[in-house]
Amino acid sequence: MVGDQAETENSGFGYGFSLAITDWKVWWFAILAVAQNVAMSFIVYFPTLTTTLGYNPTVSLLLVAPPWVYAVIFIFVWARHSDKAQERFFHMSTSNFIGIIGSLISICTMNTAARYLSLFFVSQSCAAHVLMITWNSNTFARPPSKRAVCVSLINAFQQLGNIAGSYVWPSSWGPSYRYSYAIVIACNAIVITMTSILRQHLKTLNKKLEKEEQKQGIKEKGFRYVL
Repeated sequence: MVGDQAETENSGFGYGFSLAITDWKVWWFAILAVAQNVAMSFIVYFPTLTTTLGYNPTVSLLLVAPPWVYAVIFIFVWARHSDKAQERFFHMSTSNFIGIIGSLISICTMNTAARYLSLFFVSQSCAAHVLMITWNSNTFARPPSKRAVCVSLINAFQQLGNIAGSYVWPSSWGPSYRYSYAIVIACNAIVITMTSILRQHLKTLNKKLEKEEQKQGIKEKGFRYVL
């Protein structure tokens, strides 16, 4: 449990800012967030992707809805399960991995049914982004002033991913968009790798916290990083 401001703030708010910008994990999360946003760049171009299935504009727009209805349900259930299990890495990586499978399907075939199925796979990868934001808040839980700066800085920095993502889907790469999907796969792989390294580091920090409590004779379990 994280205490209130009176319990966790020992210095001024400027100190929280200093803690945030000097913590390498903040910048690690920021770069991770950029890669995650590029991996989700397909969101803006979803109507274009359904158009490649070969139907008329009206049907193509209608085909946009089902994958996102599924994605909303999946994200809700998956995020709830992650919260209940108090686990982030495997839930996030699973979503990214399913997104990779969807991208691979689109790269390998122009079959209408297969490519439409792939859109369901890639759309659910937005769950990884939801879990990343939650993991961000869990990791920088205290003091409150540091958490506020960390969340704001990472959210601002990740917009670079949206800018980069706008160049990932040029019409000249259509209708297969193989190169675009290859970039999405690469970014998902980067996210999985970076979160794996982060998890191992947080696991080490948790062991240090546990040893410190044992040394001080504290029996009640204190703060632990969510893995």
